[in-house]
Amino acid sequence: MKLKAFYCIIVVLLLASCSLSDPEPTPEEIINVPVAATLVFPEDNTECNEGTILNDTESNVVFRWNLSEFTDSYELIIKNLETDIITSQYAINDYKEVTLTRGTSYEWYIISKSIEIDTTATSEVFQFFNAAPGVVDHIPFSAEAIAPLDNEILVTNNTIVSLEWQATDIDDDIKEYEILFGTSVEEMTNIGSTENTNIEVGITFGSTYYWKVKTYDENFNSSESDIFQFTVE
Repeated sequence: MKLKAFYCIIVVLLLASCSLSDPEPTPEEIINVPVAATLVFPEDNTECNEGTILNDTESNVVFRWNLSEFTDSYELIIKNLETDIITSQYAINDYKEVTLTRGTSYEWYIISKSIEIDTTATSEVFQFFNAAPGVVDHIPFSAEAIAPLDNEILVTNNTIVSLEWQATDIDDDIKEYEILFGTSVEEMTNIGSTENTNIEVGITFGSTYYWKVKTYDENFNSSESDIFQFTVE
């Protein structure tokens, strides 16, 4: 009997020890970050002929994109490339109808958002021309930086770097590019014109540079790119 009681005490002590041990850690909740949407329409670098014509100066255009994962809502950002005015539209579906000025170039992109996390995802940027009656001569789309990329940090031993960009025109009649370059936005100067989509510039280590591209077509229409910057280390 004494032996049996001894074993019972050991069992009780073991059970008590298990109950006093640290509890199993609670699995950390996984919050998924929104995924960037894929843009569908208006397509990039095209003339938009679809939509509802309201009058000679305005039309309604339906923007479309693919739904993205872990996203509860979308913010449609539209920039008028002639006035630089930016507007924002809220959407929960994969489309949004917006009234636009006809005969005007725009760029647009989508920001995917979630109610569970502040982190967002931004799509690529598309440019298009909203068609107007009688328009036969289009303004070139603003150039986009290829190299260095905007805000890129260059680690190089060279004292010369090649600025590279791309630009398109519905009429396919781009004539030349004018390049502005400098160590501050206020001090950018014209460093020349070229028919190519690249130009070499001198750089100094430890400096930040700013540049932009003016695009001209055969009919003297022009557009200006955003201001790009890069830092040399």
